[in-house]
Amino acid sequence: MAAQKDGERSDQRLRLRQAFGSFATGVTVVTSRTSEGAPVGFTANSFTSVSLEPPLLLVCLAKTSSNIGHFSQAGHFAVNILGEAQKGISNRFASRVPDRFADVIWRSSALKNPLIDGAVAWFDCETDNVVDAGDHVVLIGRIAGFDQTDGRPLAYLRGHYLDLGLAETAAESVSHHGGVRVGCLLNCQGQVLLRQTSEGWGLPMGAARPGFREGRTALEDTLCQSGIRAELGFLYSVFDAPSGNATWLIFHGDMEDGPLSDDLRLFPVQDLPLQDVTLRPVRSVLRRYQSEFREARFGLYVDGSKSAGQINPIDRNATPWSKLMNEQENIA
Repeated sequence: MAAQKDGERSDQRLRLRQAFGSFATGVTVVTSRTSEGAPVGFTANSFTSVSLEPPLLLVCLAKTSSNIGHFSQAGHFAVNILGEAQKGISNRFASRVPDRFADVIWRSSALKNPLIDGAVAWFDCETDNVVDAGDHVVLIGRIAGFDQTDGRPLAYLRGHYLDLGLAETAAESVSHHGGVRVGCLLNCQGQVLLRQTSEGWGLPMGAARPGFREGRTALEDTLCQSGIRAELGFLYSVFDAPSGNATWLIFHGDMEDGPLSDDLRLFPVQDLPLQDVTLRPVRSVLRRYQSEFREARFGLYVDGSKSAGQINPIDRNATPWSKLMNEQENIA
């Protein structure tokens, strides 16, 4: 009975972590120094502003962290908001490597906290309070100095980094005519959602719009009208429309199981009706997905200027969620 209850608690903790992970966050590296002056730091996405007057922020640190002693007793710390090109730094400060600052360019702040070069913003803080909160401590900092740039921040959602500007950049690189049409390849427990059209089976698509943001909104409206509850994830394929009058951007996503209208149907990934998908680019997208789904390794296809484009690998599903939680110290 005790073992069953422990299993239930473990399952509940995992589901709670997954629910928390549904909130997209920025990624920071929190830094300070030991009493001997050595730099210390850890990756954190449990960061938020608290007050403008007085200027306060907070960040959470797991009690199991190797840094708990340093940061609980230090009188100062800095928060570095990472840029989208700093995934390596995020991973390094979330790992257990002996020297996290090796090969990282940084300088000292007025309070002697390490400030990481290339961060899109930083906050130099005096420790205002340390609050005990369950299996974490909450570090509340009074901001003594800060700065920011116009760079794109690194974002994190459901265990994966997000490339906030990737879709817009890809759309610009493929076509400048006819606008943008955004569609999606939705997975539901190993099944793919297809829509019956006059041209056979196809992917759910929004209407063509002048730009990416409008195209994304059109797709979200289409999904909402169809009663589809889905979370769009990474950009999966970019190509010129079969008619040549728009750029198509296909996102991968996950959807909840539920009732579907007559024109929608879920197919097992390996049993997709490819013979009834008449649009060649869509058929190609689905064939590639079958192959990549088996290997759990995905790529972004971008049309080329000639007959073939290229596939850029995407780091996804490489680490189970539970393992990620154990290895990283940054999840609240």
